[in-house]
Amino acid sequence: MEIRKHAKKRMKERCGLPQKAIKRNAEKALNDGLRHNECTGRLKKYIDYLFLSHQKGGKIRIYNNHVYIFTLKDELITVLPLQNAHKDAVNKILKRRGKMPLCRI
Repeated sequence: MEIRKHAKKRMKERCGLPQKAIKRNAEKALNDGLRHNECTGRLKKYIDYLFLSHQKGGKIRIYNNHVYIFTLKDELITVLPLQNAHKDAVNKILKRRGKMPLCRI
């Protein structure tokens, strides 16, 4: 997995992670994050919008209150904060999945 310079900067700025934890967090997001095909309703429309606006992004994951955008070669492009309006939908999906909710309101 490769992490672009822009993504490192955004993870430090938006997630507050130290340099050592950036790669570990990105791997967790890619493996354990909520996938595009698991989303429904307004959340799916929002993810579709992000997918179309980041043309090089092939994989989008939602993990720990953030949206991670990866290329098809598992290269992290950027990290965006998840909008508050979508946190309830993420929690419902994670509950159905059998995991503890990751999003705190």
